[in-house]
Amino acid sequence: MPPLWPVSKKSYISRRKHPESVTDIECPYGYIRQLYGKHHWAPFVHKLSPTLKDDNPDKYKMILEIMDVIHLCLMLVDDISDSSDCRKGKPAAHKIYGPSETANRAYYRVTQILNKTVQQFPRLAPFLMQNLEEILQGQDISLVWRRDGLRSLPTHADDRAAAYRKMASLKTGALFRLLGQLVLEDKSADQTMTTLAWCSQLQNDCKNVYSSEYAKSKGSLAEDLQNRELSYPILLALEAPGGDWVAKALHCGSWRNIRHALRVIQSKSVRNQCLEELKASSSSVQDWLAIWGRNEKMNLKS
Repeated sequence: MPPLWPVSKKSYISRRKHPESVTDIECPYGYIRQLYGKHHWAPFVHKLSPTLKDDNPDKYKMILEIMDVIHLCLMLVDDISDSSDCRKGKPAAHKIYGPSETANRAYYRVTQILNKTVQQFPRLAPFLMQNLEEILQGQDISLVWRRDGLRSLPTHADDRAAAYRKMASLKTGALFRLLGQLVLEDKSADQTMTTLAWCSQLQNDCKNVYSSEYAKSKGSLAEDLQNRELSYPILLALEAPGGDWVAKALHCGSWRNIRHALRVIQSKSVRNQCLEELKASSSSVQDWLAIWGRNEKMNLKS
């Protein structure tokens, strides 16, 4: 089993007085955008509307700018909330610029893009406002679960799974639905985008505990469990043999509890259930997932 503690020396970089000693990017948003690349949603826009770039270049550029800002700024704040050390194998932005500047820059960029959309593309503004509200609602539910633990969830396993899917449909689903609605200016792609988002959420959840490659890029293994944040594998593991260790880890995140809980989460039965759900959910959106291009190996087992 890979170590639970950070696996890279970069993980220990703390906020410095002079960010230029780490990077030549002057602000947190520019830094994370460099990691992911500018307009990284472009292939999805092309699939939704192959001619949009030529037919309406201003709208095309605006949509890509909106998606960059919303997606990347959410990541900036998520990394602060999760106390993440790394992002894509590099120091997380708040480790360089500090959490206050990083969070404020995220809010600043989101406010800028909201104002620009209202002024220049008023038809797109309702889609942006509604989906941003849903994203933040889903994030709020997730944070309340982290704060209050299992007592804030339904007691029955099926009800817990349904609650988790609803949260994911808000937090992750609204981001993908936003893309479809901005491009098409209607909600005709909502079902496909919601399915794609669920697959993305499952991939992230599974990588967090089953991928050594992902653990290396994030700086630690099982970050969700360490943060007492619920995920799909964690919910399944609660009902598996030894699930009491998972409940203990969510209540008190000692290294002993986390290690025992991780063995349950990485057990064959839980791992297979997660991967089977991912396979079943992705069957109808394989062409979209090929564009997404996430190929990390789920190679960790107990």
